[in-house]
Formats: sequence, structure tokens, C-alpha cells
Amino acid sequence: MKSRRILSAFLAVSLLLLLFTGCAKTPDRTEESEPVEGPGLDDLKATDSLVIYTYTGADVLDQRRINQFIAIYGVDVEVVRVDGKIPEYTERVMNDLASGSGPDVLFVDDLYSADIAKIALNGSLLDLTNVLAEDPDFSEEDYVEGAFEAGQFHGRQYVIPLAFEAPVLLSSTEKLDELGFDWDGIETTEDFVENLGLLTPAAEETPGFERMLDSQNRFSQLLITSGITLIDYETGEVLPEEEELREFLEGYKAYFPYDYNETGSTYLVGMGHEGLLSDKWSFWLAPTVSCLTESISILKNASCDYTMHLIPSQTGETVANIRGGAMAIRANTENSLNAYNFIKFMLSADAQSDQFILPGYMPIRKESIQKIIYNAPSMYQNNGYYFYDSENPALTDEEAEMLIEMFTGIDRFVLGLPVMSTMVQESMLPYFQDEASYEDCFADLKNKLTLYLSE
Repeated sequence: MKSRRILSAFLAVSLLLLLFTGCAKTPDRTEESEPVEGPGLDDLKATDSLVIYTYTGADVLDQRRINQFIAIYGVDVEVVRVDGKIPEYTERVMNDLASGSGPDVLFVDDLYSADIAKIALNGSLLDLTNVLAEDPDFSEEDYVEGAFEAGQFHGRQYVIPLAFEAPVLLSSTEKLDELGFDWDGIETTEDFVENLGLLTPAAEETPGFERMLDSQNRFSQLLITSGITLIDYETGEVLPEEEELREFLEGYKAYFPYDYNETGSTYLVGMGHEGLLSDKWSFWLAPTVSCLTESISILKNASCDYTMHLIPSQTGETVANIRGGAMAIRANTENSLNAYNFIKFMLSADAQSDQFILPGYMPIRKESIQKIIYNAPSMYQNNGYYFYDSENPALTDEEAEMLIEMFTGIDRFVLGLPVMSTMVQESMLPYFQDEASYEDCFADLKNKLTLYLSE
């Protein structure tokens, strides 16, 4: 059978993007000018100090990065600390960019609600295409194939990926067999989410069971994983993949009652072995590679056979999101050379292999992926606590190679936009709740995205 976080504060912040284009007149997409070609390597310039913005909670991590950058390049760094967390940080950065100032380098993952594609196409980010091509120290072959394409608009490189999120799930093989779940029958994201919904009633009979996925409100992440294009900025087309979107939404509807939580996110932070071993959930979406290798080690020590798999996109590819780890440079910065050197530092083998500098996610540098996975230590338990066993690896050579192949063989990368995914969820909510037809909700979604594109 194959039927086909609620956003308020973040949408408010995204309206600041209007400052870049104005809203007095809807632009004619056919007359939109092509982006201006960026500078070459020799055109980059420097001032006395590199400006970096940080916020409460990220300042310790940013300072570690900054200290190591200074040690290598000997550049003074001016740190602007924004009071508050991501919403306040995003608003400050967007306001300053609109006024022609702001940080020299932008941490895309911290600008959670900002539409990076719009910012790039409105001329607010530096085109680094020629710089990368002319830099003798840079070779795209050192990085996972296809990752840099996700940061390109009109074929020009505005966003530099540093890391990516791949939708890798870890499960107990025995529990999946008990549920009758078979990855061989999962060809699309729709197949996966529909099966989650159909199998939940049987899974709920297991004592202690909470949900199929480790956390609720995964809609946005699942939609990004599907790889469905909501807006094609280069052609100005809204919802160019209507049929794929409908298939995904109809499949997700089966899982909606178990995933949706109107009070907000219930995201799990940390490792997933506990929930898998206690049958709290059937699938754990690994947030970082270190958490993944540690949980695998613990499952093996508990004699629990595991199954690991990437959720397929709506076309059967594997899609990863670079938004969680990416950087860009302000177009009108007077410090483009030092800003570029900071990005080069973040792309270096040392930084890419140091998860205290590049925390979470998976680095895009291939040698760093191999190093992290092969050097992952085993875990052991003592008096209820887990400890690292640095003398023994978490994975066998065969397991390590399998994991490396999985992460370096991603088919396509995207620059996911949670704000847009939440628009889809909000528009389709009455459909999921059987309060309105698919057609009515889809029409509302199309109107919203059309207005959003014109802003």
C-alpha cells in the first residue's frame, strides 16, 4: 500500500530580509540581473582586524577557533558578542548587513532563520568562485564530492561548506525484525515515514516504547532529507516538484499523529544507545559522527546487533544538508583576505579533524572523515558510567570502511532552510489534522511561497 515547530519568532526574523530588496514592488523575475563576478585571489584585501560576531552559548567554541586562527595567521580579531542566543544573533547580523556593516565572516549555521540564497542573490555575500580556482592551496578533490555545489547560486560559489548532516539512522536489528521493517522495501522518504506511521501501533505494544524516531517534530528535517525543491531561485519557480511533494506529504500524514507535538521540539541530545537498548524508540538519528561511533560501540558491548542506514530522498538518492556547517563572507567587507584565510583555516586538515573546532556533524574533508572514524575509541561501562577505551577502536576495519563509504558516497547536498520547511508544515497542518483538503492547503502553501519569493 502506498498512499500518498511551529514557527513564529523565526518568521519574524526572516522578514528582515526585506531590508535587502524592499517591498514596494514585486520584482520581475525574468529581468533579474546575473550576479556580479567576484574578485580573484590577488584582489583580496586586508585591514588590521577581522570582525567576528558570536552569541551566548557559542562564544567558548568561537574563541577556540579564533585562538587557533590567530596562532597560525597572526591576525587581530575583533569579537562582537551579541546578547542573547540565535534569534537575537540573527536579527543583529541581518540588521547590520542591511546597513552595510556586520561581521567579515558569517557562520551560516548560526543564522538559523535567514534565507542564505536570497542574501547571496541580493549581492550581500562575496562570490568566491575565482578565489578558490586561483588558490594553489585549495583542491576540491580533497573534499566530499558534490558538497561545494550546495553553496553555489547561478554557478557561483557564495557559501563554503565545512561539514554536513547526513540522515543516518541506527537501530537494533532484532527490533526491526520484530516490527517487520525491512530497509530493502524503503526506496523514498515517503516510504520511510509512511512505514513509521503504519508500524507504530504494533510497536506501542512493547513496554516502555515512546516513539518510532528518537524525537518528535522531525517534519522539517525529513522534508529537507527528501531533497524536494520548494523554490528554484534561479528560475523563480515556486514548487517545481509538486508531485514529489504531494507523495511525501501524503506519506508523512500516516506518521503525523506520532511525530507532531504542538508544545515544541523534543529533540534528543547525545547518544542513542540507551533508547535503543530499552526499546524507547526504534530509530535513532545520529547528530554527530562521534555520537554514532560511541553508540555503536556500546551496542556491540551489549551484544546488540545493529542496523545502520541513510534515509533515501524522494527520488531514491541520499541527500545531506550543509547548512549546519557552512561559512560565507560579507560582500562589502574591507577584510576579504583575512576572512578568506579564516575559511581556509576551517577547511584545513587540522581543523576538520578537531571536533572541538568543528563540533558535531561530519567534516567534508575526506581525510578527516577517515581519521575521525578510524580513531574513534571503544566505550566500556563501569558502575553505570561509560568510559573511553583508547586502546581499542570502536569499529572494526570493515565497519569503519562501511561508514566511510556511506559518508563519502552522498549523492547530493543541499542548503536546507528550516524556515521554508516550517511554512510547509504550517500550511499543511489542517490537512494532516483532517480539517481541510490537500488541495486547499496546497493552494495556501503556494500563495505563501510565492509571496515569500517576491519579498
